[in-house]
Amino acid sequence: MSINYEKSLGRRLANFNSKYYKPPVNTASRGQCVWYTQGRAYEKKDVYIGARGDAKDVYQSCKNSGFQVSKYPKPNSIACFNGGTYGHVRYVEYVIGNTVYFTEANGNADNAVSYDDGILKKMSLENWMKQSNLQGHVVVKKEELITFEIVTKKGNLGLYKSTSIKKKNKVKSIKAKTVKVVAGSGEKKGGRELVKVLYDNRYYWAIRKTRTKKQQLRRKG
Repeated sequence: MSINYEKSLGRRLANFNSKYYKPPVNTASRGQCVWYTQGRAYEKKDVYIGARGDAKDVYQSCKNSGFQVSKYPKPNSIACFNGGTYGHVRYVEYVIGNTVYFTEANGNADNAVSYDDGILKKMSLENWMKQSNLQGHVVVKKEELITFEIVTKKGNLGLYKSTSIKKKNKVKSIKAKTVKVVAGSGEKKGGRELVKVLYDNRYYWAIRKTRTKKQQLRRKG
């Protein structure tokens, strides 16, 4: 559905009664800015961000998970700020010319769902970039998923929270026949070939080829 953003200023665009803002889909604290941006990304673009904890940690967490980041605001991106105790995040709805249209929750720090949450606002691009403690923007993008077969000897695959393949960064080991790999996510690091995978609605990194070029994942078909 096409939105006339200028005419929609002051109106709530999100549907807080939808599944995107409720458990089990969205388990972030209701009324908080992280809860809102996560729900908005899922509601509008069907992309699960998986953000938890404080807003100040969202930028690095998403970057580590393989999300594209940008210095400048893009339509459907999450603006991340690391000021104060907890930081703050906003959802960039649209950018045209010198205007940034955005929504947010808990902008008044009332820690509850209130009338101003999700209301469309705007700011000039010049002023947007002058905001204090702006870390950058996480780009919300529907990713293409490709099925890969797990071809390890025992059918096990290690899942890591970042591209730093270390024991402390290993989240879990799964036993399965296949796994979904994000198209174009391949990265070489430390002599290994890595890919970002989506497993149980969470993003992780996995080894596609070891340092000895032994395959752990092979594209199905």
